[in-house]
Amino acid sequence: MGDAELSNWSTERTLGALATLDETPLPDDFLEVRTAEYRILRYPERLISPTLPAAQVVWSNASRSLDIVFDEIASEIRGWELEAFHWWVTSTTRPLDTEQYLLARGGVVSDSYQVLALELSDNVAKSVVPEGMRVELVRDERSLRAAILVEAEGWGRAPSDEEAIGHRLTEALHDLETSTGFQFVAFIDDEPVSTGCCSIAGEVGRLYGAVTLPDSRLRGCYQAVLSSRLRQARNLGATIALTRGRPMTSGRILVKAGFTVHGQENCYRLRMG
Repeated sequence: MGDAELSNWSTERTLGALATLDETPLPDDFLEVRTAEYRILRYPERLISPTLPAAQVVWSNASRSLDIVFDEIASEIRGWELEAFHWWVTSTTRPLDTEQYLLARGGVVSDSYQVLALELSDNVAKSVVPEGMRVELVRDERSLRAAILVEAEGWGRAPSDEEAIGHRLTEALHDLETSTGFQFVAFIDDEPVSTGCCSIAGEVGRLYGAVTLPDSRLRGCYQAVLSSRLRQARNLGATIALTRGRPMTSGRILVKAGFTVHGQENCYRLRMG
């Protein structure tokens, strides 16, 4: 699929909805530097992994010289004592030559995402769960701990402590009660192997946090968790599912499931000078 429009959701509307969701308030342990020209996030240690770097310029819209803006951003990040930072370039990044500028400053592509959307109908496909697998809604401490185990191993994160687990459980139960979010976890032979989350904001279901353990990939785990999230989102009133997926991994599965690609975002790693 390419940039074909959905019946009610054009690319412009889809990207606008995702940008709005990206501005959702963050937990207190995030650090943020925001100006009219850029937004920098310093992610908490509990979330950092090989695929989630600590410091990221999540958007930029520079009107001044990029040399000035770059040095200003680097100065902010230098106080965090990091060896590198990451800068996202999307369809809304300005000036238009930001990508070329970052390459000239030694930037190296560290990640890429496709923006994907699927309009939901009452006929969202029924999940086909492979034999020996079951998919559960995270609704108690047992299922949450199973999902957290998958997240830690799948993303290479440090294990969560008991305080963090308690906080997550409180959040999960609140989201279920208010119909603002949910998570599913898949088991094979009673071992947790895959998980994925969804937040609900009006008619938008935002999919995120999907991961499958390496030894269980290519067994239909991601698809089973995906279809469970789509059905639940539709049941809660969502008319569209939005997400980001890596083109060579989850993006392929999502396109095969009917998602439409609405653009690509590239991330550049830049060493601190």
